[in-house]
Amino acid sequence: MAVNAVPLVGVLALDWSLVALLAVYWVELGACLVGAAVKALFAEGKPTYNADGFSWLVFGALSEKRGRISLPVLPLSIQVANLPAILMTLAIGSVGWALFGAIGVGGVGETTGATLTDAESVSVGLGVLAVVVGRAVDVGRYLLGGAYASVPPQQPLRSALTSMAGTGSALLIGGGFVIAGAPPPFVLAFVLAVKLLADIVGVYRDRLEAFDERTSVELGFAPDTPEWERIESSRDGSEIVRPKPAAVVVGGVVRGLRSPLALVLGGALTLFGLLSTATTDGVAVELLGGAVVVAGAFTALGVFDWSFRYLAMEYRTASEETGGEKLVGYDRLLGPQWRLSRESRAEMERARTVTDRLFGTETLRVERDGREYRLPHLPPDAAGIGGQSPSVAREFRLVSEPSKPHAGNEGRG
Repeated sequence: MAVNAVPLVGVLALDWSLVALLAVYWVELGACLVGAAVKALFAEGKPTYNADGFSWLVFGALSEKRGRISLPVLPLSIQVANLPAILMTLAIGSVGWALFGAIGVGGVGETTGATLTDAESVSVGLGVLAVVVGRAVDVGRYLLGGAYASVPPQQPLRSALTSMAGTGSALLIGGGFVIAGAPPPFVLAFVLAVKLLADIVGVYRDRLEAFDERTSVELGFAPDTPEWERIESSRDGSEIVRPKPAAVVVGGVVRGLRSPLALVLGGALTLFGLLSTATTDGVAVELLGGAVVVAGAFTALGVFDWSFRYLAMEYRTASEETGGEKLVGYDRLLGPQWRLSRESRAEMERARTVTDRLFGTETLRVERDGREYRLPHLPPDAAGIGGQSPSVAREFRLVSEPSKPHAGNEGRG
């Protein structure tokens, strides 16, 4: 009510025009999106999105990592797995924000020919400051109150997108009414009512979610908040195997160049460049140079993607209390990532990719619970982590490899 009172006072007491009201609402949309991104950045709950949807270069590497990066001064940390959802929300929200501003503010101003007077500009500036400060206070309460400790990143992002949809609808429909010739007082009342209704729905949605979480009655409003699996790992008494660093870097080069988008863009530019060179007197330097730039950019992305996934990884084999053995994937920068039981290790598939053949290494893979676990570019004497002794694994590789088709797939994360 307080946030909506600012533009209401501007309309009733300061004689704001429709363009001024829509401008304040448009800036509030941007502040709402940025505030939600900040909330999601520090949220410590486990992300609820499907990581398979972020399997592309870099995004896939971020979505599959668990662990936090602590800030040097503040008692806050950034969870790496939150970044893909935040970046995607900012990308989608920015497009919507620009569209709402172009139609709701720019279209109305172009149709009516209205401009802000000096007095209006000052009061609108104060209104913008008020809504931005209001959103900042909301983010501050979220951080100081510790709500981020149990909230998944999707919750604030979803609330922001819902709010943008409500306010954006008011901007788009209100702008459409003005362009269609509707009287300004009617459009003002419509925009104010739709904006207030959207905010009330957002507030009560949060209240219903909180009530659903506190009671045993399942209303269906409470969000799904899974927890991170607790993984304990120690270097004491563990056999530790690490990927070969040079092979990881070269594997990243292959990973980037084999990206479908890189093949399409680079191939198209190269083809057009060769055709242009063959049909004209000069050489199509721009097109061929563009193909080289695309290849270089995807190579850099592939190297970062593969290095972030595997360069700091080590695989520890340790005994469990049950008498079996478990394999723990441990990131030396971010901590333990996953663990596999002895039964899962026994089902691992061995393959030798192009990079493995070049460096004399091998790659282990297994699918468990809808996820593929990949242990790339390991030395041959580390084959025992796959559930077989090194001697048996070497014998298996030497006997079966000549007749086994190439099973490598650098493109999968």
